[in-house]
Amino acid sequence: MFEWLAGRAPILVYLFLLFSSCFESLFPPYPSDAFVLVFAFLAGQGHFNPYLLYLFVVIGAFAGMMILYYVGKTRGDALLDLLTRTFLGRIFPLKMIERAKAEFVKRGDLIVLLNRFLPGMRAPLCFAAGIVRINKRKFFWYSLISVLLWNFFLVMVGFYVGSTWDEAANFLKQYNIIVAFILIAFLAVFTIVYFRKRKDKGY
Repeated sequence: MFEWLAGRAPILVYLFLLFSSCFESLFPPYPSDAFVLVFAFLAGQGHFNPYLLYLFVVIGAFAGMMILYYVGKTRGDALLDLLTRTFLGRIFPLKMIERAKAEFVKRGDLIVLLNRFLPGMRAPLCFAAGIVRINKRKFFWYSLISVLLWNFFLVMVGFYVGSTWDEAANFLKQYNIIVAFILIAFLAVFTIVYFRKRKDKGY
């Protein structure tokens, strides 16, 4: 796919990156970051314009985040209600969901700002921001800052840091592994504390 795209007109590559970044925001897991890295690397070899590449990637990722935010804001409560009516409601009872929503309201600004730096959590966090109805203007600007910073970092890695594609890809892989372990550890601690509290209360 990389070879085929690399042989197309640059505008098609930029549009592909736009839709790819938007798709990843809506339907993870999808390797849009890998596409950004490889084409940033090719831009470093003089095949593409790095500024246009960066612009199209930012537009796509930001559009995906805003779409999810509005879906969460307009349909989130109905979807959560449906969730609690299924067997998942036993795993994630309504009280737990309400408590998580309250925590998100308190720390939502920081979470949105770090959104793009948390692979695997980007879509759920945007959706949750819509459900708790974080201020639209705040979400807009914090999401834009997050997208600008993450993709600038990603394009720079592909363009300058990796003298070979393997080095750039390995860098991204290691970053994702580290973040995944941190998120898993956090989730494990949260789950243990939650069920201990339930046990102490006699649930």
